[in-house]
Amino acid sequence: MNEAVIYPIVGAVVVAIIAGAISLSVTILTKDQKVSEFRQLWIDALRSDVSKLVGILQMLIGVSEVVKRRGKEQAYDFLISVKGELIDVNNLITSIRLRLNVNEHVVLLKLLSEVGIHNPLGKEESEAQIEKLVVEAQKILKDEWRVVKRGEWSFRILKFASACIFLSGLAVPLWYYYPFK
Repeated sequence: MNEAVIYPIVGAVVVAIIAGAISLSVTILTKDQKVSEFRQLWIDALRSDVSKLVGILQMLIGVSEVVKRRGKEQAYDFLISVKGELIDVNNLITSIRLRLNVNEHVVLLKLLSEVGIHNPLGKEESEAQIEKLVVEAQKILKDEWRVVKRGEWSFRILKFASACIFLSGLAVPLWYYYPFK
C-alpha cells in the first residue's frame, strides 16, 4: 500500500479511538456524578429520619417520666395524647430500615429493633440505646460521605487511568527527543 493512503486511514482510526475514549469517559463521569447525587440524597434523608426519630424518642422518654410520677390513671391519657408521635416513631423506624442494607448495616438495624416503642426500658437504658443509635448512624453517614467525596470506583479507576495516560504522553516525547545516555 501507498504511504499516502495509509496515513489518512491510521489518522482516522486514531481519531475514532480517541473520540470513543472521550465518549466513554464522559459517560462514566456522568453516571458517577448521578450516583453521587443519589448517595448524597440518601445521606441527607437518613440523617433527617434519624434526627426526627431521636427527637421524638427523647421527648417521649422525658414526658413518660413525668407521667410515671403522676400514676397509672395519667398513663392511659398520656398514651392517647402521644398516639401521633408513636405512629411517627414506627414510621421513622420503618423508613430508616428500608434505607439500610441488611448485610452492611447490621448493627444499626439491631439498634432500631431494640429502640422501638415495644421494648420497655428505663430512662437511662433508653437514653443509652438512643446514643448508641446516633453513634452508629454517624459512622454510616461518615462512611457514605467518604464515598461521595472520593467518588465511585469507576470514577477512581478512570482518574488513575487518565493520569497514567497523561504521564505516558509526557514521557514518550521526552524519551524520544531527549535520549538518556
